[in-house]
Amino acid sequence: MRRRNFVAAGLVAGMLPAVARAQASGVTLQPNGDTSAPNAPLVTRPIEPTNALEYAFVQALTNENMRPIFRHYLMDTHVALAMESAAADAEPKQVTLHDGTHAIAVFTSTERVDTVLGEDAPRIMIAGRAAFERARGKNVVINYHLIPMLTLQPDDVASYLAAQPGVASAGPSQ
Repeated sequence: MRRRNFVAAGLVAGMLPAVARAQASGVTLQPNGDTSAPNAPLVTRPIEPTNALEYAFVQALTNENMRPIFRHYLMDTHVALAMESAAADAEPKQVTLHDGTHAIAVFTSTERVDTVLGEDAPRIMIAGRAAFERARGKNVVINYHLIPMLTLQPDDVASYLAAQPGVASAGPSQ
């Protein structure tokens, strides 16, 4: 899959030192990586899907046939794009990944934003394709600090944008 990767195994492996540190110190790791306030739960298992996009994402972890379906749903449905502020001209929020890379934060639902960034975190609901247009030339992380989490590099973002729109919309005809 070239540079794309489902990071579930990598995320778990990457989180092990943080989990050990949090357990040793008695502090729960915060969604943003901050260990100073022990009130957010540590994410250690895959999300419970609440929509078709999340279902396809979770299924794609173990079923390679679901990966193209997930990609199409990601581009054809609405996602929550985290924003730096609530201002109309705000930029998409960039988060820092465990390797120091900065990436635009895209979530599969508003509930996922609430879990990771808090209920007051600015976000917009936008078509996945439009979110990726805003992230063109940058890294993207889908469901930051959750399992599954997918990190895409700029060339991966470009390949998602090059995909034919609307192919996966296999719902009822109108």
